[in-house]
Amino acid sequence: MTAVAPRCFVALWPDAAARRALAALTRDLHAANPDVQPVAADNLHCTLAFIGALAAPRAAALARRLQRIAVPPQVWRLDRLDWFAGARVLWIGGADDAHIAALAQEVRTVLDEAAIAYDRKPFAAHVTLARGLRTPPALPAGAPAFAPIPWAPGAPELAVSERDASGALRYRRWPAAGPVREPGG
Repeated sequence: MTAVAPRCFVALWPDAAARRALAALTRDLHAANPDVQPVAADNLHCTLAFIGALAAPRAAALARRLQRIAVPPQVWRLDRLDWFAGARVLWIGGADDAHIAALAQEVRTVLDEAAIAYDRKPFAAHVTLARGLRTPPALPAGAPAFAPIPWAPGAPELAVSERDASGALRYRRWPAAGPVREPGG
């Protein structure tokens, strides 16, 4: 049986204060857009690179390499709400995200050096807050209804997307719960 980590990606996780502020904003936006699916507070993150399935030994090696990326102290100011019509997601980002883009490029360089395939679409620094939008989102009364959210990014981490026992999508840091076993492998 081969151990695999299905649906891997490299992410930045918000610090506790940013997570609380993002979760509160998500609740407000969900109240104004009740037909959308809000992202669970524990799932809020910024994807730097999407990988997909990755064998456990390669995932472990990549996680170790990512720990060596130095992240200088800086603050990402999340102050812009928008949506991706094609993906039907509501997101928040910041006008000044050059340091996040540089970090994403460094992660992609690490992936290239390790010969790990990843989605090469252009990077767009954002945090998905809700899914399932069919039309532009309604903003809470009195928009802009939120203060800019400061986020001091930590080191990028390997993450895994899984379904929990109830079928809800959950993201976890590798290897918090250990690798998933490939069915029949």
